[in-house]
Amino acid sequence: MTDRHAQDGVRGVGPDREERLRALEQRIGYRFRDLALLDRALTHTSRANEDLTGTVRHNEALEFLGDAVLGLVVTDLLHRRDPEGPEGAKSRTRAHLVAAPTLATRAEEIGLPELLLLGRGEEKTGGRKKAALWADAYEALVAALYLDGGLEAAHRFVRDEFARDLEDAAPRVHDHKSVLQELLQGRGQPVPDYPVSAEEGPSHRRRFRVQCVIEGRVVSEGEGFSKKEAQQEAARKALERLMGVEEP
Repeated sequence: MTDRHAQDGVRGVGPDREERLRALEQRIGYRFRDLALLDRALTHTSRANEDLTGTVRHNEALEFLGDAVLGLVVTDLLHRRDPEGPEGAKSRTRAHLVAAPTLATRAEEIGLPELLLLGRGEEKTGGRKKAALWADAYEALVAALYLDGGLEAAHRFVRDEFARDLEDAAPRVHDHKSVLQELLQGRGQPVPDYPVSAEEGPSHRRRFRVQCVIEGRVVSEGEGFSKKEAQQEAARKALERLMGVEEP
């Protein structure tokens, strides 16, 4: 940014808003060349729809781009972490890391909810407390970084943000039910049901067969010597089917 630009302010961004956005830059460790791009990333469609001048741009398109960039960077990080690791395990880890609940938590940690620009109607109906909007803004922020500073800037941000989760990912992916639930919630789908379809064997060695049912459809079936074990197996198979992979 030139000195003249710093003195004149940022076009379309008021001085109070600029100060808050600059504070966000400090938190994420990146200085935008185009601060208006960051402002757009945090502008909800409801704000743009209420603008009579037609000059306010919302973040919906940036969410779409950010989702793709985030998926690419997380995939790259997982590959670099374990190049020869099983594809299924890495796919499930990625699903957990980019799920809406995870992104909403990240957004809250860096203060995005307070920076969202919402329309009056959305504000009155509690939009600022909606975790889904936080996750959308986080994806839009990743896109803004990508557009402003290229893949290197986006990669650096995601790497720093997810460093701890990448370290802790291995033990967490074994909880297949939680990963599946987060994946479905990120897609706007309801949580699965796990009805018992069969019980076999003597009472001291009972074996359970459990289905994983998503929106009324049986997606997979698992077996185990406890209902919990069978549910985890069913969830694991459902994840593999939904992600289009099979773990060796």
